Amino acid sequence: MCGFVALLEPGRTFPTPWLDVMEKDIHHRGPDSGGRLSEPGFAQVFRRLAILDPHAEADQPMTSDDGRFSLVFNGEIYNFQSLRQELESHGIPFHTSSDTEVLLNGYQYWGEAILDRLQGMFAFVLIDRKEQKAFAARDPFGIKPLYAIRQGNLTGFASEARPLARLVGAKADPTALAELLTFGWAAGELSNLKGIERVLPGTLITTDLSNGSSKRRRFFDALGTIGQESALSKNDAIELSRETVCRSVSEHLISDVGYTLQLSGGVDSSLISALAAKETNGQLESFSIDIEGYEHNERPWREKVIEQFGLTHHEVAMDGVTFADALPRAVRHMEGPVPHGGCVLLMLLCDVIRNHSKVVLTGEGADEMFGGYQRYSIWKKLMWQERMAKLPFSSALPPIWPFKSARRLGDRDLAAYASVYHDFTATRSMFPDLVPAAGAREDASQRFSDFRERLFAVDQTAYLESLLIRQDKMSMAASVESRVPFVHLPVLRAANRIPKNMRVPGKETKPILKRVAESFLPHDLVNRRKIGLWLPYGDWIKDSKALGRYIEAVIEPGSRLAAFGDPKEIRQTALESDNAQVLFRLINVEMWLRSLDDISPLNAEELHA
Repeated sequence: MCGFVALLEPGRTFPTPWLDVMEKDIHHRGPDSGGRLSEPGFAQVFRRLAILDPHAEADQPMTSDDGRFSLVFNGEIYNFQSLRQELESHGIPFHTSSDTEVLLNGYQYWGEAILDRLQGMFAFVLIDRKEQKAFAARDPFGIKPLYAIRQGNLTGFASEARPLARLVGAKADPTALAELLTFGWAAGELSNLKGIERVLPGTLITTDLSNGSSKRRRFFDALGTIGQESALSKNDAIELSRETVCRSVSEHLISDVGYTLQLSGGVDSSLISALAAKETNGQLESFSIDIEGYEHNERPWREKVIEQFGLTHHEVAMDGVTFADALPRAVRHMEGPVPHGGCVLLMLLCDVIRNHSKVVLTGEGADEMFGGYQRYSIWKKLMWQERMAKLPFSSALPPIWPFKSARRLGDRDLAAYASVYHDFTATRSMFPDLVPAAGAREDASQRFSDFRERLFAVDQTAYLESLLIRQDKMSMAASVESRVPFVHLPVLRAANRIPKNMRVPGKETKPILKRVAESFLPHDLVNRRKIGLWLPYGDWIKDSKALGRYIEAVIEPGSRLAAFGDPKEIRQTALESDNAQVLFRLINVEMWLRSLDDISPLNAEELHA
């Protein structure tokens, strides 16, 4: 787990002060060591968090023996050992025990075809001096971030947007802002900033170093696995899921520096904990956030897991003041409004984890693979609401249940909006020009006709990526690597093979995965109602020492939000509304817009030299 910046422009030698600033920008992603290459036509800047083969020989940029290729790579390749054995059988020597060298030698031997062999999380840029080309790729799920810019003949790639914003400017993208206000996350290629693209998962971009031209291709499309059901019996589906999940957890335990656990007390993190504990010879440590006195506190449930598997557990206390203190830092590292307040908790949790380990396993992704959200239990109701909303007379429906939701939806794609639990029309009066246009969510949904498949299409792409980037950026803010065993190609393919009537029967969430979990966890833990990470925003906003301290920033004359909406409506909402979700969203976005002031541009004369 690391961070990098790669700059490409025919014949150009990039200024050392640029590279110094950019390396500082990504230092938190790799405090263990750094390196760079700078030659006419390209520069690579790298910071390393050493997990596999922590010796200096495995540092990056890494160059092939013949000097042809140089690589910067962020992530982990979980099947690197089998790939190495295959390469060694072809006579290819190795000098380290790292997955970086496997990727480097594998690309040299197989070329682009290696992308079809990799299982793991990755973003990388590889320079081929002989062919005068650069290859940039991002893993199939987008577990690892990769940002890109194109300005004339200048192309840039980076693990975070900040270094690139110094080149093109740190300006909010109104298209992204419309999605941020409604969904909390701008999907697809939207990076939140003008002129900066978030490279789509499963994408390879090839840049010609001689003339600056580029081309791209999708080497993997997760949506291509949806609708590929097999004629499985329920027992077969349970066994397939059990085998695949168990194997994935085992593969995610590869580490030369150990690992720990995020444990919430829910089914997903508890199952990861159970499977990891079975394979751990020594003591395994787990970490949780504890909000004392909060009605949704899951501490009693995680205590069952702690006791059953003998975990050495750490509880990190949280309250509204601590949350508010940490919010600006979380927003800065998220490089946008936090898509969920849980981002702040994850960052603070990883601050503590860093004192024990560089690696943490999480339960992220299980809901998207196996149908774990409430929307999957009520999919029939949602489907009929959408149909009702599309009727010619839907606007005349009475504003009461069960017609209220259909009336509010209008002609929108409900699969795209199913993750929006607050009243998304509440911001319209404040920001009439920031109504989300159909985008990546709708594009994913419209590839399918079955409503359940549409839900999975949106969740396994747009919604899942928001959680993955949340895990990456909040953990890396503390220099910790977050791993997500449920987000693994074999798991995706297995889950999407399960017949919909078994995986999403309605009135129950993730029934197949729960049957797997019952083999390892207490029955009452597995089959209780899902709580999720709900936070007491309302109480914290009412507290002037907690989130309430930020209300003034939203309503004052210098409010950044006012530039995008109606200042009077914003002020009235901030002072009079009791909608805690909307108020937190306003605070959240305002904090992000203000954080852009901290990103100063690089020297203008050097930029255009």
